[in-house]
Amino acid sequence: MMRTLYSKFVWITLLIMLLSGTLGFMIVNTYYHQNLKEKNDEKNVLVAKSIVESINMANINELDPFLHSIGNTGYQLYIVNENGEERAYGGEFRVEEINTSIVENVINGKTYHGMREFPKETFITGYFSNELTNTVGVPFTYEGKKYALFQRPNIKFLFNEIHLLLGGLVVIMIILSVIAMLIVAKIMIDPLTKLTIATNKIANEDFHAELPVYQRDEIGQLADSVRNMAMQLDASDRYKKEFISRVSHDFQTPLLNIQGYAHLLKDGELSGNDHLKYVTIIQQESKRLSNVMKQLLVLTSFDQVNSRTKKEVFSLDIQLKEVIQKFRWLLDEKEISINIKIKPVNIYGESEMLEYVWENLLSNAIKYNRSPGQIHITLEESEECVIATIQDTGSGNKQTKYNQWTERFYREDEARSTQIEGSGLGLAIVQEVIQSHEGELSFESIEPHGTKVIIRLKKL
Repeated sequence: MMRTLYSKFVWITLLIMLLSGTLGFMIVNTYYHQNLKEKNDEKNVLVAKSIVESINMANINELDPFLHSIGNTGYQLYIVNENGEERAYGGEFRVEEINTSIVENVINGKTYHGMREFPKETFITGYFSNELTNTVGVPFTYEGKKYALFQRPNIKFLFNEIHLLLGGLVVIMIILSVIAMLIVAKIMIDPLTKLTIATNKIANEDFHAELPVYQRDEIGQLADSVRNMAMQLDASDRYKKEFISRVSHDFQTPLLNIQGYAHLLKDGELSGNDHLKYVTIIQQESKRLSNVMKQLLVLTSFDQVNSRTKKEVFSLDIQLKEVIQKFRWLLDEKEISINIKIKPVNIYGESEMLEYVWENLLSNAIKYNRSPGQIHITLEESEECVIATIQDTGSGNKQTKYNQWTERFYREDEARSTQIEGSGLGLAIVQEVIQSHEGELSFESIEPHGTKVIIRLKKL
């Protein structure tokens, strides 16, 4: 059976009360034996001697009435004379036994320190032990006879009423403490119970579960964290569903085209031109599907640090020139001239990932450019960073939603997206790469037409 936090709190609190009470008792007991026991003995010796002095100095005709009156004031007395005659006053002793040698020593003039030397050393309760050995003894003489007077306070007489009050007070304090502890525990555990209910709902994908816990303490901070977690999970869930929907669409379209044209090729009654046309379309769609898969794998790699390539120092200017050279044939085909202003720059980073950045940005600059058109590429250093810019004469304008360009699967013009290849993942990957290099990616609209892409990377 699982124990609740509430029951654990109750049992631990009771255990702490028991242990603290035991420890407190031991401390008080030690203090009594080390500091108060001897003083208590000395104090009672003075009381016994004052009684004896009263007997010796006063003209007492009868000893019994005097000792009875002393006993009635709150003392237990026990006297023994030299003939062995004994009497008790002020209440009976629970154990009325004492060694005869002690009695003889007191009769012969010695003082007996029974309270100081009482054998029950373990507990302070020895002070309350109603035994004849737990007394002090002093000698006195009356009518020519030697006596031994043994005396101790009558604890029952002195504390007959007050010990009931004190006992009742302790019991009431314990009961009230336990009740208060149960109430406080309930108040403290209740928010955790609500948190448990809410987290169970969140675990079952109910991200809008109500969590009515608003405290200015650690539990309140935990509740805020749970609410924030629920919001993030809700956003992540919505993004996941949208992501799956978009990926399915980007996979479905080329797959349907491949399936359709493959079915046409199966007929076998096609002209040579049609056969070549259909095969070409299948190859293009396969390439498109492969590119989408490749981009998804690149995005996934950012969540798997171990699969990423290691950073190294390399020449960024040389890499940028090599990428430009790869696209030289496409630039010539679309009649796009390119102006380059590149300074030698070394940088510390992931060479493969940054190469993808330049390929993607240059490909976009060509894809969305005019024909004929221009592309301007610069690479330079400032005191704090390396700055690369790629500016085209394409379709950029002030109404362009540049802040959405780096969202996954974003296509600014859905109608035009059917005419221009792209999955909407390229700039999302670029953004991830730049951020992993502690850099910044931004866009500017160029009048009358065109877009400038600015990349700032941390210097070596």
